[in-house]
Parts: sequence; structure tokens; C-alpha cells
Amino acid sequence: SFSYLGYENISEEIKLNIDYQLDTIFLNPAAETLNEVELIAKKPSIKKEPGKLVFNVENTSIAVGSVIDILKKTPGVLVQGDDIKVKNTSPTIYINNKRVYLSSSEITSLLQSTDAGGIKSIEVITNPSSKYDAESGTVLNIITSKAISIGYKGSINSTYEQGTYAKYRLGTSHYYKKKNVSLYAGYTFSPRKELKEDTTFINFLSPNSANNLGSRNSEFKRITKSYAHQGNVVADFKLNDKHEIGISANVLVSPNKRFDNTALSENLNVARALDSTFTTQSLSNIDMSNIAFNLNHTWQLGEAGANVVMNANYILYDNERLQDVTTNFFNSDNNFIRDNNFSTVANQESDIITGQLDFTLPAFSGTLETGVKYSIINTQSGLDFFDTTSTSPFLNPDLSDLFLYEEFIYAAYIGFNRDWEKFSVNFGLRGEQTTITGDSESLGLLNNQSYFELFPKASLEYTTNDDNRYGMSYGRSISRPRYESLNPFRYFVNEFNFADGNPKLQPSISNKYTLSYTHKNTWFFEAFYWETDNALSLIAFQDNTTTRTLQSLDVNLINELQYSVDIMYKSTLTSWWYLQLLTSSFYLENKFLALQSPQKKETLDTFGFFSQFYSGLTLSSAAGVTSDITAVYISDFLYGAAIYQNQFNLSISFRKSLWNKRASVNVGVDDIFNTYNIPLSTRYLNQDNGFFARLESRIFRIGFKYNFGNARLRDNNRKSRTDESDRLN
Repeated sequence: SFSYLGYENISEEIKLNIDYQLDTIFLNPAAETLNEVELIAKKPSIKKEPGKLVFNVENTSIAVGSVIDILKKTPGVLVQGDDIKVKNTSPTIYINNKRVYLSSSEITSLLQSTDAGGIKSIEVITNPSSKYDAESGTVLNIITSKAISIGYKGSINSTYEQGTYAKYRLGTSHYYKKKNVSLYAGYTFSPRKELKEDTTFINFLSPNSANNLGSRNSEFKRITKSYAHQGNVVADFKLNDKHEIGISANVLVSPNKRFDNTALSENLNVARALDSTFTTQSLSNIDMSNIAFNLNHTWQLGEAGANVVMNANYILYDNERLQDVTTNFFNSDNNFIRDNNFSTVANQESDIITGQLDFTLPAFSGTLETGVKYSIINTQSGLDFFDTTSTSPFLNPDLSDLFLYEEFIYAAYIGFNRDWEKFSVNFGLRGEQTTITGDSESLGLLNNQSYFELFPKASLEYTTNDDNRYGMSYGRSISRPRYESLNPFRYFVNEFNFADGNPKLQPSISNKYTLSYTHKNTWFFEAFYWETDNALSLIAFQDNTTTRTLQSLDVNLINELQYSVDIMYKSTLTSWWYLQLLTSSFYLENKFLALQSPQKKETLDTFGFFSQFYSGLTLSSAAGVTSDITAVYISDFLYGAAIYQNQFNLSISFRKSLWNKRASVNVGVDDIFNTYNIPLSTRYLNQDNGFFARLESRIFRIGFKYNFGNARLRDNNRKSRTDESDRLN
């Protein structure tokens, strides 16, 4: 007989005359109403598995604010502005095992508007199973709490931020659940004004780097204004005990996003004396929309846990960008010499359709997973370049183009996992066939690829006793170029500083190996090796003689590798103090082709150190006052051909619950010492350039949230995107 509170009892008579395997028992929820039980307090916990860390935060003091606030406290996760990093790479974001495919800034906006109170756990997956797309080399899977209560729940929230300029966020969420229906609707409006300032330098050197041919220094300032609207609707319907259907729509609209760029540049001669100056004014307006629809059907095949899940997705992405650039040139006496004016009109439209079928079956005392997927990606990008220096603007066909891109991906996978008393194994294999066609109107067929790749995954864990666990894992993955990176178009800071896409980019292949050890679920040790062939990156190349330009180009590195040794400690030191500390010592090495130097292979490397500290304090349980202190330090690390140097961020926040915990107020300051700036330099052969970027990282923040209705109702808030749309930007 099997029984559990809130579920129907099951009894079964078994006559034993031979060995009998008792499979997993599934209980059905009982049709009864339970009185409310309030959990006063719970401490966060961490579970470490081979290639995966599970950070449980449900009903803890960490689960306040937004999901971004949780990620800043999640071990091994680094949040820098709009960038989220794990192991020096950008992870793929999943919510409830459904991938979110947006650009980094759009993902940040999405997670900033998602309430942390509905989050159960954060899974940091450094070696995803074969069920995940081969492109998911590293995954952040955000698990929300399950819907358990019948009724209606709603909330309103607002946030005010003050850096150099003020920023706001207003949002509302609504949930409704009956026996067989769960509904969710949410909307967020985020008007923002942001500042970025750069100091840039270029030292022009002779081919053998022996002689200085002069230099250029620039002061750059960008003011960005945006008005993003974000909404999503989710509806889940349970048709019967066997079938459940889900429908969702997600909309992100950012109209009239404006970039106002100004720059003052000084050209110095060989003697370091002022030779000339020029000023640049650049205005850009972007209208962007991303609309996604998802339809899914879950079919329970039997009582033993077998099921079939069918998913269909459609995404429509549209981006329109207008840019006007004006440059005025002056001699060393500040006398006007000439001007240069141009404008560009760029449009990108992408359609993505995917279909996926997944099977889960109990087999061999474990779980067998298998499935197939099909993706169609069609994107069309155009850019018109107009010379507006004269009184009669004209189209420059040499700098204008129309780029058509098609991609078809066929995938199939199989995986198996099983637990024994001391051992746990998980292995699988995924195969993906990819066909790509890239066609430039002015340059002709530039990218025509067809390839098939296999992606094996495996992990093993051995538990000697309750205090000691050992693990190892291996995974192979692929990274495909973002669609915008494939565009052969040019974005100008000024006529001497611009960024180019590269339609000849190839996918990269990564192999990852990990060894781990866990002691008393308090100390975690991990040795990590990751090697990538044809790694995708962005490198700034300077022309020292002819045009004296700085070109940022999307490229394939020859090879990229990294080693790291990570140590993590977490403990509840007292009933009111939770402490978490992570350190990572690493070595990074990149090998690439030096395009603007004597054409040769160049290797750059660096040793680095990363540390992350989090302290959670309960200042008053009776008054509902808590405090969080977060500190992050990064020494040198390498991206492409650039070395990023010391960065430090110390942040503190306080939270006060109000009105019988239906409302809360949060107050805090990010980057108290204003030290989270980005110093970057590129130095090899005859390349010597860099910049010091200063963002609005020191920000005062105050937020308010109020829950109404059945305030303890969990939600079915689900964000669904197809696997390919994260490469749109």
C-alpha cells in the first residue's frame, strides 16, 4: 500500500515466486481541499551533479526581486550589464526546460520583469544532455514553482533606478487556475535612458612593429533612449488524464530606440604632437519587434511515466535601423578642413519555424529519452548606403547590399539515465544535419554549407558515502553564427571606426571535460577543460598605413581553449547568516589569423582569477527585514584578441515586507565604488589598440511590489522561444 498526503492511496497484491522488479509508483492527486500552510523560513541549498549545479531558492530570502537578482547570487553566474556569463561563455537560457531565444539585452529585460518569488531553482548546466540542442553548450535552466492553488492571483510592481539618468520599470502579472485550466498574462513597460563613455587609443606601427607611425586618441559618448514593451500570455488546458495542451504568445516591441553618439578624435604624428582633429556626430534609430507563438501537446502513454511531447513554434523578428553620420575635420590650429556625411538604412526580417517530438520511456530500470526536431530559418537583410555630403545625396552601390539566408536543421537524439545505490550514469547521442545558403546580391553566393555532426554526451557519478561524491562528464557541442554576424554590412561609429559582419563564418565545435568532487554538500571542487575549434569571436583589426581604420570583424578563431579549477563553499553559519563563496583560477588561450599584420597565425594567452561572494542576512525576522551583499572580482581574461583587465563590483540591498507579506519594498545600490568598468587592450605584432569603457554601473534602486487575490498561488508563467532565434542579434 502506498499513500502520501494529498494523493489517492494505491494498493497492489503481489505473489512472489520469482524475482520481481517493482517499478516507479505514480500517485494521482486527491480531489480534496487542504487548508493553507505557511512556510515561515527556508534556507537556500545547492545540489551538485556531474556537469550540473542545482541552486534551490524557493521560499528563501534569495527569491526576492527579479530573476536577474537571483542570477547575481547563483554560483558561477556572472552578470555584467546585459551579458550573462558561465565559464566565460554566454549560456543558453531555458525556462522550465523551454529555450528562450532573444538577444542578450532582450533576455535581460525579460528576466528583470520576471518575479523571483515564483522561482523554484536555477540549474547551471555545463554539460547538457543530448535532449538539449547541440548548440546549447552551457545552459541556465530557470525552474518555476508548480501551480498548486485554485483561484486568482495578481501583482503590480515598479522599480526606479538612478544612475547618471533615471530609469523606470512598471509591470503587472495575472494568474488564474481552475481544476483543468491555468492562465497567465503579464506586461512590462521599461522606459530607459542610459549613458556609456569610452576612451579609445590606437598606436599605428610599421609592419615589423619597430617604428611608431603616429597614434589616435578618441573620447566617445553614447546616450541611449528606449521604450520597450513586453507582454506574454500562457494558457494550459488539461483535456483528460492523458492529454494536456499548452498555448503561449510572447511579444517584445521596442519602438524608436535612439542612440546619440558623439566623439572627439585627435591624430598625433610620430613626435606625439597634434596633427589634426575630427568630431563625429552619429544618430541611430531602431524599431524592433519579436513575436513568438508556441503550441505544445503532452500525451501520457501509461501509468509508468511514458509520455510524448509535441512542440510547434513560430517566430517573426523585424529590425529596422536608420543611421546618420556627420564628421568634421580640423587641422592642428582648429581650422575647418572638410566634412563627410552619409546615412544608412538597414532592415532585417527573420521567420523561424520549428517542430519537435520527444518521447520518454521507462526502460532497463532507468529512463530512455529520444526525439526528433526540424527547423526552418529564413532571414532577409538589406542595407542602403547614401552619400549625403553633397547637396544631392546619392546611393553608393559598392556599400549597399541585400543578403538572403536560409538554414535547415534536422536533428535526432537518444539518451539514457539510471541510478544505482552508489552510481549514477547519463549518456546520449545527438545527430544534426545542417544545410545553409547565404546569397549576397552584390557579392554573389557567399556561404553554401551542408554538414552532419554527431554530439555524444556522458556523465558518471560515484557516491562513497553521505559525505563524499565524485563525478566526471564529457560533452561535444556546436555554436552557429548569429544571423546578424553573417550580414556583410557595416555599422559606423565614424568612417575610421566601424563593425563588419562576415557571411563566410563557419560553425564552431567544442569538447568539454570535467572532474568534480563534493564534500558534505558544503565544499565543491571542479577541474574543467574546454577546447573549441573555429571558435566564433569578434576581433578589432587596425590598418596602420593606408586607411588607418579600426575594423571590428566577426571571425572564426583557429582554436580556443581554457582550463580552470573551481572551488565553492556554502553554509548557513547561523540562523540569520547564509554565506556563499566561489573562486575560479583559469588559463585561456586563443589562436587566430592576424589579418592586418603579416598574414600569420598568432597565439594569445592569459592566466586569470574570478571570485564571487554572497552574504544573506536576516536583520529582523519579526519585522521582515533582510539584507544581501554581493561582491564580484575578475582579473585578466581573454576574448578574441583582447585582454580584459581588473573589474570589481560591490553591491548591497535591503528588503522590507509589508502588509502581512502581501507587499515588499527593496532598496539598494549596485557597484558602490563605481569600479565595474571595462578596460580592454589588444597588443600583438603591429596591433596596438584598446579602450576604457565606463557604463552606468553605480545605480541606486528602489522597488515596490504588491500581491493581491490569492497571493500564495503559484504560476504557470512560461516563456517559449525556438532554438534558433537567439542568433537574431
